[in-house]
Amino acid sequence: MTDKQQLWTGATEAMQAIMPFYRQDMAQAIEKLGVTDWFALTLARGAAPEPFSALRFHGLYPYVSLQRQTDMLTELAKGAFLEAVGSDAYRITERGREILAGIYHPAYESMQTVAPLSPDEMKQLNDLLWRVVQAALNAPEPKDKLGITASRANDPGEGWGAIVKTDQYLTDLYSFRDDAHIAAWKPYGVSGKTWEALSFVWEGKARTAQELAEKLPFRAHTQEDYAQSLEELVRLGWIQPADGGYQITEKGRALRQEAEDSTNRYHLAAWDCLCDQEQAQLYDLLTWFSDKLEQLAETHEERTK
Repeated sequence: MTDKQQLWTGATEAMQAIMPFYRQDMAQAIEKLGVTDWFALTLARGAAPEPFSALRFHGLYPYVSLQRQTDMLTELAKGAFLEAVGSDAYRITERGREILAGIYHPAYESMQTVAPLSPDEMKQLNDLLWRVVQAALNAPEPKDKLGITASRANDPGEGWGAIVKTDQYLTDLYSFRDDAHIAAWKPYGVSGKTWEALSFVWEGKARTAQELAEKLPFRAHTQEDYAQSLEELVRLGWIQPADGGYQITEKGRALRQEAEDSTNRYHLAAWDCLCDQEQAQLYDLLTWFSDKLEQLAETHEERTK
């Protein structure tokens, strides 16, 4: 029997193995178009026909400053990439859709230059992944599936090659994992910023507010913001002062592990839609897929320099 966590590791490795085949083309397109907050447009497109808001943005990415997310949408509206349709409500414009096509299409075209598996093997891989995606969408938990729903709404469709479809399904499942983790920690009643601070202390990645601010600048929180989160965690008894910083307490460690276990339970349950034989087949296909792409990556990057 294939371990489901092992399957998920194979899936994340496969997603990472695709990256060298589009990363440079995508980065060049973003630089040329000059829209730095383009990913917010992707989320707005994924919400259509419903309006997209900073609050919905924060629901998808609760670790980022809500003010930063509000400012991003405001700036995109000023550039006519979004249109305001109410208070904190936006819809993507045709100009916004054109920007996304200008970013994603070069990436898809670059991906299609490699064939890591035979056409039959690619079909088997995508058929199995699609079944897991469907199971995730239909899973009773977590109830909120903002991530995978937005990801599915951005599926590029049938006009692209099999590897683009593979990348999309892996992205769907990665987004579902985010949904599962948010659902796992939300009941503890802390903000995303505070939860991430706990995680960094738990993992030994940061011990002070300064370290958190330095390692997470893209979250747009200040050192003072993180100091407040650390103080809250001390009051809750989840961390404690130690050697000029903070360390996890037994209570905090147990709670953080409990959330990790809930995350895996929600997320990995979707893989049960496959029988043992199918799980083993999928793991083999993912492994072959990644191995072949890794072999091809060096040549590809040399050619595109």
